[in-house]
Amino acid sequence: MTRKRRIGWAVNWAVSCLLLAAQPASARPVAPTPTQLLADSLRQLPRWPLARQQALSQTRLLPGSPLVPVAQDWVSRRGQGLARDVYWNLEMALGRYYIDANQPSKAVRQLLTLRQQCGTDSARSSLANMWLCYSYLNLGQVERSIPFGHEAIRWFPRTTPAPHNRQDIYTILAGAAVDVGNRALQEHYLLKCLALDEASGVPQDIGMAYLLLVNPALDQRRYALAHQRLDSARRYLRPLRDDGIFVLERQITARLAIAEHRYRAAEGVLRATYPLMRSRPVWEGEVLKLLVPALVGQHRYQEALVHQQRLAELQFGTFEATAHRQAQELQEAYAANEREREIARQRQRIGHLQAQEQLQAAQYSRRLAWLGAAVLAGALLLTLAGGWWAARQRRLRAEREERLRNRIATDLHDDVGTLLARVTMQADLLRQQAPAAEGPALDRLLANARAAAGTMRDIVWGIDTQADAVSALLDRMREHLDQSAAAAGLNTHLAVSGLADEQPLASELRQHLFLVFKEAVTNAVRHAHATDLWVTLAWAPHELCLEVRDNGRPAAPPAAGRQSSGLGLRSMRQRAQALDGTLQAAPGPEGFIVRLVVPLKVGTSMTVARAAR
Repeated sequence: MTRKRRIGWAVNWAVSCLLLAAQPASARPVAPTPTQLLADSLRQLPRWPLARQQALSQTRLLPGSPLVPVAQDWVSRRGQGLARDVYWNLEMALGRYYIDANQPSKAVRQLLTLRQQCGTDSARSSLANMWLCYSYLNLGQVERSIPFGHEAIRWFPRTTPAPHNRQDIYTILAGAAVDVGNRALQEHYLLKCLALDEASGVPQDIGMAYLLLVNPALDQRRYALAHQRLDSARRYLRPLRDDGIFVLERQITARLAIAEHRYRAAEGVLRATYPLMRSRPVWEGEVLKLLVPALVGQHRYQEALVHQQRLAELQFGTFEATAHRQAQELQEAYAANEREREIARQRQRIGHLQAQEQLQAAQYSRRLAWLGAAVLAGALLLTLAGGWWAARQRRLRAEREERLRNRIATDLHDDVGTLLARVTMQADLLRQQAPAAEGPALDRLLANARAAAGTMRDIVWGIDTQADAVSALLDRMREHLDQSAAAAGLNTHLAVSGLADEQPLASELRQHLFLVFKEAVTNAVRHAHATDLWVTLAWAPHELCLEVRDNGRPAAPPAAGRQSSGLGLRSMRQRAQALDGTLQAAPGPEGFIVRLVVPLKVGTSMTVARAAR
């Protein structure tokens, strides 16, 4: 900044100060007080962070404070735009304000509303019940006060509130016990307060608890216990310098002296409070209530009469204030009742309109439901018709396939089978009539003809619909065992488990099973050098298992330079893959084992369940 600019800035600042000083005091802006700033912050509550909102909503509302109308405005609008906890804090603060302002009827209405809203919030419910107990006690309705106090105690164990809250509720219940004349119950609650105070370790709280416990001991004429508790209270309260505690201690000491007929000592104790009791009418009235009997006990009736007249004036003034307050509360209650009636009438009109709207909506919904039911019924009928048509087409297709398979099987058996039989017979005749030189060629021709006839029979059997049963498969397996294994000198054993003869079996599954069985038996006859052959066909809940096992020795490895074709094993694996099954072919503990496992998948055309449907 240059020197010229600094000089200009200083001159402007000096002129501004002079103008401000010359301005009249009434025209100068007045700085807002901290309470007004707090009221503005409370008025603009939603703009602050949540933590700041909670802190502002928990501010104590004192009589005459500008915060009160702001809180009342928020509560009248039911906390629109505020968080639930913040709104509840405002309601609690407003209820406490009505208690401090000596308006217990308003406090009861406000706290009952809060208690209904925060029923699941145990901490706030306990506090609301505690202040309801205190408010009803101020209204003189002890019967309604005590249940709320018990309710507050019941809610306290669910939370961890501040210890002083628990002490407050016990103190309030002790006051209620005094009003109903139950001194033992009063002492019970005050002892609970003492236990909590001793746990907290605050000397003032412990001293006050002992001081309050003197009264039930006096009422029960246990003077030794009263002196003991009074001495304990003085031990804790002596270091403190509080006027209210001093006056209360003097009153209780005077009451104990009067109960023991030590009237002069009681008068001396009460006169020590004279410099303080004039500052508060409440203290003066309480002191005079004890001073009059102390003077009467000394037969100083003239002085007692003067103090009694002063006490009557104080009580009359208190009565007028109470009557005025009660009249004001009744007037406010009447206005609130009228507003509630008007609100109830408006709600009734709104309810009538809503009922009409709901009736119209119900009629519309009923019509819409009928239309939806009709559409649904039509869709269901179309679905059923489509399903029936699809089932009919599948049945017709199956029937056509069955007729086609039967015709192919019949044509193959009648035409090709007859032709192969004729070729076999001619080859057999030629073999009988031919010279020995042509014998090997004719033997091969005869063997090929018979093999072709057997293959043709296998094909015909595989596509024949009359053979779609377990019995046909078993018959075919027994026949093959007799023609191949038994003819080769092997002892054959066929075992069946879980299958009935009349049980249907899909043609593709039946054909693959038989061809795998046939290849396994052929390999055992040719290569195993076995004496026994075991065949097992078992049906488990989720699989069909075919096992061919012999007791022969494994085949020798192929000679050097030669490789085994393995066509039989490859074909068996391909058939297993076609059935989505697994094939295991390996030497066992004794001989060779071929095991085929076919999973029974519901919905496939190769399962027993599908064939049965």
